Amino acid sequence: MRLPIPDLTRFSLRSRLSAGVVAIVFLTTIGISAAALYFMKRNMQATIAEEHFERISAIADAVDQKFLSRRTLLKTFGDSVESHNFTGAERLQDLVMQHKSLKEAFDNVAFIDAQGEIVANMNGAQQIGKINVKDRDYFQKTVAGKAGMISQPFKNRISGLAQVAMTEPVLDREGKIAYLIVAFITLSEHNFLGELANVKFGKSGYMFIVNTSGIIVDHPDRSRLLQHIDADGIRNAAADRAIAGFEGAAEGVNRRGVHALYAFKHIRQTNWVLGAMYPRQEAFAKAEQIERFAWAGALLLTLLAGGLTFMNVRSQLAPLSRLREHMQVSRANSAYTPLEDEPARDEVGDLSQTFDTLMRERRAAQERVKSSERFLRDVTDNLPAVVAYFDSNQRCLFANKAGLRMQGRTQADIGRMTMRESLPDAVYRQLAPQVAKALQGTPTRTEGTYDRKGKEGFFECHLLPDVRDDGVVGYYVMTFDITERKHAEMRSADSERRLRGLTDNVPALLTELDLDERVVFCNGRYLAWLGIEPASMMNRHIRETLGEAHYEVRKPLLARAFAGEVVSFEQTAQLLIGERTLQTTYLPHRDAEGSVVGLYVLSHDVTDLKQKQRQLDVLAREDALTGLPNRRSFEEHAREAMARSRRSGKPVCLLFLDIDYFKSINDSLGHAAGDAVLREFGRRLKESVRETDMPARYAGDEFVILLEGVNGLAEAGIVAEKVLAAMRPAFHLSSRTLQATASIGVAIAEEDEDLPSLFMRADAALYAAKKEGKNRFMMAEPRTRASDSAPWSRQEPSSA
Repeated sequence: MRLPIPDLTRFSLRSRLSAGVVAIVFLTTIGISAAALYFMKRNMQATIAEEHFERISAIADAVDQKFLSRRTLLKTFGDSVESHNFTGAERLQDLVMQHKSLKEAFDNVAFIDAQGEIVANMNGAQQIGKINVKDRDYFQKTVAGKAGMISQPFKNRISGLAQVAMTEPVLDREGKIAYLIVAFITLSEHNFLGELANVKFGKSGYMFIVNTSGIIVDHPDRSRLLQHIDADGIRNAAADRAIAGFEGAAEGVNRRGVHALYAFKHIRQTNWVLGAMYPRQEAFAKAEQIERFAWAGALLLTLLAGGLTFMNVRSQLAPLSRLREHMQVSRANSAYTPLEDEPARDEVGDLSQTFDTLMRERRAAQERVKSSERFLRDVTDNLPAVVAYFDSNQRCLFANKAGLRMQGRTQADIGRMTMRESLPDAVYRQLAPQVAKALQGTPTRTEGTYDRKGKEGFFECHLLPDVRDDGVVGYYVMTFDITERKHAEMRSADSERRLRGLTDNVPALLTELDLDERVVFCNGRYLAWLGIEPASMMNRHIRETLGEAHYEVRKPLLARAFAGEVVSFEQTAQLLIGERTLQTTYLPHRDAEGSVVGLYVLSHDVTDLKQKQRQLDVLAREDALTGLPNRRSFEEHAREAMARSRRSGKPVCLLFLDIDYFKSINDSLGHAAGDAVLREFGRRLKESVRETDMPARYAGDEFVILLEGVNGLAEAGIVAEKVLAAMRPAFHLSSRTLQATASIGVAIAEEDEDLPSLFMRADAALYAAKKEGKNRFMMAEPRTRASDSAPWSRQEPSSA
């Protein structure tokens, strides 16, 4: 059921303004009062909470001092025991009974030996009997750390009471623990907190202590001691925050559902949490009372201000009511009647004078409208377009000369012909759907065709609805002949199709970007290579097509290209045919003035070229016959190894080899046999060295081996002997079997020696090995032979 809405127009402006101003005054006063009271109440509550926290902080400090004084008392007592070297249960029992100050501070004090047995206590050893506390946490931690501590709450095995223990180790002269002094405090007795246990917060507020594990250490309800604070399954969010480390005041709900102001402070000596519960109703009672009195005063002030405002507004608006009556009379009469009285010199008087002026200008405006209509006719008649206006029944109420000429009509036909009657049927059928939209209030534009002297012509028609207060009352029509433009567009489209056919078959990705980095053209190769429809990329930012990560990499390159630089780079891309290497070039697109107006992006597939380059590079660094690194590759590696040697201080060693009597083998058996010997020699050479060593074919039948990190001549000689041994087995050729031995020159690089010098010394050692009879290795002489240096050594030939 809808509630009736009152018609406010039945009331005068004077009444509405008076009521509105009173309502604003009322709402403003109430709002300001509410805000002020809200902030006042919040500040009072914050002050109460701060005082509550300061009070509990003072209590926590007092508890800390009580623990500190007891620890000091126990430490002093322990030092006394150590200094007098008391031993024996009876002497310890007498000692503990003599210290009355301990009895005043603790419920019991006991001596425990290193095995956990209680040997003396303040309550008498006979009352306790034989008890071992070795499994107690406080015993184990004190023994392990040799330092006193305050334990977590526990239940006494004798009395069953909830207690905490303070410990102090007594060390013998060797620094070992002889006894532990353990002082017990019963949590259910108020002598633990003294007068602090009687502190109240309001009528029903109280104080409690929990440890960081949530175990209740002290509480007015003694039955909850040593229980978890959430033992009954009801959680207290404020207490949980305090256990987690929070200090301060916070509101919460206790297990009985009482909303309270809580304050929490950690006790430093024990890392316990001292809390205070102050019922919210009691804590903020004074603030609530002040708020009620303040609201009463605010309401009284609002009513008084509203009444005074209402009377003042009614008085000020009286002249406006009289002006309204005069305007109604003037509207009813055919001629304007001026005001009888002189208008007052205020806003209402100015309004009256303005009304008189407007009425006089009205007649002048009507004359100007007629003049404007003549001007509009002149303008529309000279436009190169058909301009017309039709009412909601599609009856023509206006048409310019071009429109009348096209329809074969005259000015006399205006108002008597409809749109259907004035247009050919084929043209009207094209415009009928757009006319329906215009009559519904939607501006439309359409293109169509018409018969142009026996040929097809094109037109563009705009329909604009004439929307008044009571709805759409008609529509304006403006029609242009676009035949020439259409023919130009068709010619352009044909050229674009030819260009598209050409670029789609180019074996490269072609893209054009505008200055906003948006794609304005891309060829069909995107579909063939990447499976992306070119149409889906049009007018999209290049970031969307590349992806954010790839765009950030190319952003600096794009900036350089837009600055006028031709930029090329290579990239690896995952195409539909697999991973390929693309070479991309950014070509700036310049206008007639030379300004960059966009970019052409060309991406060619250079995978096959790259593969051939890599193959050529391998061939340039590898010996085709033996598969070993060639001379170029070896020398590059050797220079790098010598640089590493200078940095690490570990020497490199060069072995220079050639095949004994190879020329005779080549001359007598032919080059094919010589090549077979070289291949087998290279294979054996590679297998006889370590993976970290580098063998290579240097030239002809000359081979080299580079050893890194050798530990002197002896290790180099072992490698050389291993190579000689690898060549001892017969070489099996296709037509015969023969022996092929090698001679080796060994040189270890000296400090600051370069590669040519190392080669020369190794070559000299190889020559010496040849001279000594071949099939052996010789060590190279050092570059400088000092008088106190050891003579260079040579390896005797093998028995082979």
